[in-house]
Amino acid sequence: MPRKSIAEGPNRGIKYEVKINQLLKDKYLQQKSIISGGTSDAPDGYFRYKKKNYPMEIKRDLSADFAQIELRWSLEKKFYFSERTKNPAFREYLTKESGFLSKINKIWTKKPLKFTKHSLISSDRHTDLNNFPDIREEVEITFIEKFYNSKNPPVHYIQIGTRGFYYMGEDILNLNIPRINGKPILRARIKTRSSINNKYGFLVAIKLRGIQPSTHDIEELSDRKFPFPN
Repeated sequence: MPRKSIAEGPNRGIKYEVKINQLLKDKYLQQKSIISGGTSDAPDGYFRYKKKNYPMEIKRDLSADFAQIELRWSLEKKFYFSERTKNPAFREYLTKESGFLSKINKIWTKKPLKFTKHSLISSDRHTDLNNFPDIREEVEITFIEKFYNSKNPPVHYIQIGTRGFYYMGEDILNLNIPRINGKPILRARIKTRSSINNKYGFLVAIKLRGIQPSTHDIEELSDRKFPFPN
């Protein structure tokens, strides 16, 4: 039986980004012209603090992927991290601080149809889904922090729905909020982007489990404090 692909539908993550950005606009902490980064490489949002704009990451919940990087494949190299990534510093960090790529090539030994056929049909995608099962490995929280701190511009703050607001790497504004925490799982998988158009890719990303709620929250849920001074 073919492995199920990811269901398609409205992107709830983008809707949550829009919600958080609007809350910041309502409190005059974001310029009206700023829009959600959506599926682009742009920051998910910005907040204004002491007359400067700072980028932030926004996740609707812990079902989202953190720190995504694409995989490519060739007959000579086998699987490798994409050279077209817009975050080469994280690619280098991941390569040097983890043997995960070697692990991928030891487990994923078949030729992926994604990279060996000129024209793909739906059954090809399902064949790849069956031939390349998920690979997981526990890593430190610094892997997530390094990904966002290495972006251009660097991102040091994150809002996670139902959990709240955290800093990553360094609380550069001294907001006295908690550092992101939890148990990150580095994961190699196939991601279906459109089953209708038969679009999919191989990628490495991080899943985050067991995160403790923050004391601060842009939504101010569960009586958590708003992260920024009045």
